Amino acid sequence: MPKERGYFVHVTSRTVGQAFLFGSEEKWVFIRKMRDWAEFSGLGVVTHCLMDNHFHMLLWVPRIENVGHREILRRLAEVWPAEKLGAWEKVYREVSVSKRKRMDGEMVARMGNLPEFMRVLKQSFAAWYNRTHKRRGVLWDARYRSVVVEENPLALLSVAAYVDLNPVRAGLVEDPGAYAWSGFGAASGGGQWAQRGLGGLVELARGVEGASEPKWEKTRSFYRVWLLATGSENGERERKRKGVEPAVAVAEFARWGQTPFGSALRRRRRSFTRGVAFGSEAFLRDLLVSYRGCFGPKRRRAARPIRGGWMGLHTLRQVE
Repeated sequence: MPKERGYFVHVTSRTVGQAFLFGSEEKWVFIRKMRDWAEFSGLGVVTHCLMDNHFHMLLWVPRIENVGHREILRRLAEVWPAEKLGAWEKVYREVSVSKRKRMDGEMVARMGNLPEFMRVLKQSFAAWYNRTHKRRGVLWDARYRSVVVEENPLALLSVAAYVDLNPVRAGLVEDPGAYAWSGFGAASGGGQWAQRGLGGLVELARGVEGASEPKWEKTRSFYRVWLLATGSENGERERKRKGVEPAVAVAEFARWGQTPFGSALRRRRRSFTRGVAFGSEAFLRDLLVSYRGCFGPKRRRAARPIRGGWMGLHTLRQVE
């Protein structure tokens, strides 16, 4: 993973056998657990989408440093019942100073930790699902997939749109804002946590990162135009993919202007789920150099261009 202050990553995972197991209740429970464990871990959920048999998340994974005991307790309260937290704190107060440091250190080690976040999220949801449905056995199909995304506005907006357009591509809704279990759907419905995630992304794209917390009303139009443009249907294809009606997209263009590329994100792309990283050629080259031992000795070129007018974006394929 990138070694600086943190990194963006797109993660996805499917149910075992790709079975359609999730209804509205299951989706709400998963999203609540996702939010709670992200709060504990210190991860930022930029956007997400939970479908009937899989999920997508675009996450910011920060470096975690100097988390004090009070903050540890606050974060644990998001994910532990009061009884468990009280028992842990009782043990904490009864042990020596060195053991207290060890207990705090074990908790901090779980923060800013993508594998740990994914493990506990998937395991806790699977336990709830099996208990609720009187079911036994594994729920998820193997390990999650992850693709590191460059901190580049075009790359991040592309992946975010890919995530939020999942229900449109599947033909479940025509308007991406109408799907309650996605980041854009939640933000459109008034979810402040979802508005903060996408609002921060839009502010980054507009070059005003670090400003005061963005107002959703000021950023919604920008992101909606982006989604409608990238999600518009292509009438020239013999096999038409599901997407936003062209007339709707054209109306939005007339009001706000066009996006950098028109309809590339209508189609499912392996680059977003089967690669190692996504971004500019320079970003991928630096990753290859930093993690040279993870690749085969014959590997010389990191970046492979993505076909279809992607304005300089490339993918780094799976480790050999």
